[in-house]
Amino acid sequence: MENKNIIINDIAIGKKEEDLLNYYPYAEKIQSVIQGYANNPEPLTIGIYGKWGAGKSSLLNLIERHIEMFHKDKDDKPYIKFHYNPWIYQTKEEMLYDFFETLTRKLVYSGNDTLKKAGKFIKKYSKYLKAVKLSASVGVPKIFNAGISVEPYEILKRLGEDLEGEEKSLNELKKQIDDILKESDKKIIIFIDDVDRLDKDEIFTLFKLIKINADFKNLIFIICLDQEYVAKAIHHRYGNDEKSGKDFLEKIINIPLELPLIEEADLDRFVKEKIKPILSSKKIKEADLKELYDSLSGGYFSSPREVVRVINSFAFSFYAIGDEVNVHDLFWIEYLKVKYIKTYNSIKDYASRSGIKTNMLFIDKIDFNSPFAKDKNETGFRKDLMDKHKESYPIINFLFPMIRTGTVSAYQTPKIKPTNVLDAELRINHMNHFEKYFSFHTKGKISELMFSNFKALINSDKDNEALEIMHRMIQNTGEWKIVYRISSEIEVLSDELHDKFVWFLIKHINEFKGRSDTKPFNIEIVQSIAKKLVEKRDEKKKLIISIPDELDYLQTCWYLGVFTYDGNEIEYMEEIEKKLIAKAKTIENHPFFKDRNVAKMTMDIWSRLEFDEFQEYILQYLNSEDNIVSFIRSFTYLWNGTINGVFKEENYQYISNVLGLDCNLIFDKIIRVLPEYQDNNDPDQIEINWSEYDGNSNAQNILQFIYWHLKSNIKDGIDNEDDGAPIYIN
Repeated sequence: MENKNIIINDIAIGKKEEDLLNYYPYAEKIQSVIQGYANNPEPLTIGIYGKWGAGKSSLLNLIERHIEMFHKDKDDKPYIKFHYNPWIYQTKEEMLYDFFETLTRKLVYSGNDTLKKAGKFIKKYSKYLKAVKLSASVGVPKIFNAGISVEPYEILKRLGEDLEGEEKSLNELKKQIDDILKESDKKIIIFIDDVDRLDKDEIFTLFKLIKINADFKNLIFIICLDQEYVAKAIHHRYGNDEKSGKDFLEKIINIPLELPLIEEADLDRFVKEKIKPILSSKKIKEADLKELYDSLSGGYFSSPREVVRVINSFAFSFYAIGDEVNVHDLFWIEYLKVKYIKTYNSIKDYASRSGIKTNMLFIDKIDFNSPFAKDKNETGFRKDLMDKHKESYPIINFLFPMIRTGTVSAYQTPKIKPTNVLDAELRINHMNHFEKYFSFHTKGKISELMFSNFKALINSDKDNEALEIMHRMIQNTGEWKIVYRISSEIEVLSDELHDKFVWFLIKHINEFKGRSDTKPFNIEIVQSIAKKLVEKRDEKKKLIISIPDELDYLQTCWYLGVFTYDGNEIEYMEEIEKKLIAKAKTIENHPFFKDRNVAKMTMDIWSRLEFDEFQEYILQYLNSEDNIVSFIRSFTYLWNGTINGVFKEENYQYISNVLGLDCNLIFDKIIRVLPEYQDNNDPDQIEINWSEYDGNSNAQNILQFIYWHLKSNIKDGIDNEDDGAPIYIN
């Protein structure tokens, strides 16, 4: 079952085994210092300084865990631990008074008579402070219409509070508490965290509270804070600049301790350990997993908290579309979202810009450069990214690499993979997948989860089920997208899946019924298969030879054409050529040369293998104007898919000298089928102002063949006259 619990908590650690940042040794040192101070009754305030999210709370927890309550080594005093979180209070008054209430309860329930006594006095002390606050804020003397009095016990008495004891001043009560705590055989450690979450007034109140209590004997405060943040928050109370705030902190904090520097190797480990449970929730290709782990580095992060935020953002996206995109690219685009939101939004908006899809119509790789720029450096939108997002540009550079050949920085360019590989690997810099990383759905796009299932079914010999999924993918996304995806997949197929995948496609090749601007989709797939097989011509000989048995004539032509392209010499090609000719012979209702794209190749092969039968076939089918024109146009250019070119002398020579056909017999067939051309027996009387680009009619192409035939016969006659032979012009 898929693990859906993929969110990691941003909770401070508390155990040695959870310490991925190597804080534990430092926590032990601090704990040893505190233990060494156990017999000194003087108060102590320790500040642990560090930036927000750097791990102060984790270090504080590790320190606390090694200070056992009521534990005593030799003559050391045991400790009472007291956690105080100022962030949970809604007002400054609540923060102030609850501190004393909580401390009182801690002392009263300690089981120690001395501490119980101290707790009672601290409670009274709290009430005194409350009275002073009331006196200052509401003007008690005026309310009670009495004479002016600043003694707290007088104010409290008038408010109906019973102080249960002697009427003491605030200083007298504080000294009495101090004397009691000094006699105690225990030390009280007060841990204070989350200071960074307070506003400036709350921070001022907290440090005022600490200052009030920092003089009490046997009290140790351990406070986590961002020194810069706190100094900025309180400096206006004590001076004119940030230094005033730092000076105030120095008066309160006896021992300032900087959070230890997190070594890059430790943060590296932290990132990789935190991301493991997320990645284990889905099946990922080993190569993709390795690429992601190799790219992860602590140097990209400023704090452990930032690591957690990035990984949690990645976790949500990974759960939503992790099967549909490349895991490496998804992580780093989420990194940009968390750390460089302006960069992320700029890239996200790129796809929705007006005209972008039109401009990128014939470009599959995305590098953000202007597609029309000749400059090898950054241009267009990419230059904007480089200029405005310098800090995040290194991430942009390896997610969207660009070609820098001939430039100084060319050696720094990441390796750019071929387009088909980018598509198969679901890369963000391929147009087919770019939008998925921002839309988080696959509507109108190929579902990679479905495509993976499609391949798995083929590998398990479940062809019917695979065929059903293929039909669903075609219905959901369009046939051309599936054809493109399959063609890309063929390029990167693993050996164990290769033959099964190829055979499945060949057996079901006619399920693809559409066509592109140039050829049918089924032929595009056949060519993709052939291009892959030609690389393994020796290893896959049996497969290569057997594939044409499943193909029709046209498919076999295009298949064979790949193997003979660029003059590839493959010894067993003749076996496939014979299969091609056999298919050409069995075409019904029209001659094979009706398809001008492949007719010439078939003629080359057939004339070489079985010339007499080939010539007989050609002459047999020159039985109509339509077939005659089709034959002649097998050798002419077709411009823009509609404009028929000129039948040239070189075309005539090809028919006569390369194919070896008897052009006199061809001419006779034309005259018999189309007698209107029989009067054209003088080439000088034939109009020859033919245009290659304006188009040529059926009649013009036929006349062009006749013209070159007559010219050739005249030339042959002259040559024969030189030899003393008679001249014949038929």
